[in-house]
Amino acid sequence: MAKEKEDKFMNSLNETVKEKIEIEDMPLNTIRDYRLYNEAVIKENKRLKIRRYEVKPCPEELHPTERIVFRSNDQPHNPQKVFLSNSQIHYDRTLIPGQIYDLPQCVVHHLSTRENPEWAWFENADGSRETRVKSKAPRFSLTPVYQEA
Repeated sequence: MAKEKEDKFMNSLNETVKEKIEIEDMPLNTIRDYRLYNEAVIKENKRLKIRRYEVKPCPEELHPTERIVFRSNDQPHNPQKVFLSNSQIHYDRTLIPGQIYDLPQCVVHHLSTRENPEWAWFENADGSRETRVKSKAPRFSLTPVYQEA
C-alpha cells in the first residue's frame, strides 16, 4: 500500500517536471507568476553563468495595498521621495506628509523599517567606554485608515 502511494507521488512529480514551461512562455498575470518567473530566471542565469534573462518586478497594480496616512517625523512639511526597486516591485514616487495614500504592502513595510539610530556612551565591564546604538527612532509615521466599502 505504501509502495503504491510512493509510486503515484513519483509519477505525479515526474509529470510536473515534464510540464515545465519555457521562460519566454511563462504567463505574467499575478504576483505568483512574477515570483515563479524571477526564480526561473535567476536559476537559468546561474546555470548559464551569464545574465541572459532580466528579472521583472511585478507591476504596482497587482500588489495588495493598504490605505495609510503618511507622516514624516524628521521633516513634517517636506515632500519625501520614496524609491524601492527590487525583484518584487519598482516604486518611485514622492509622498507629501499628511496625505492619504493607497500604498503596496511591500512599500509600507519598507517605510516602516526606516529608522534613525540614537547613539550613547556605554561603560564596559573593564571600565572602558564605547559608543553604541541606544535606540532607534522611526523616520515615518504610517497610520492605517479603515474605510467601510
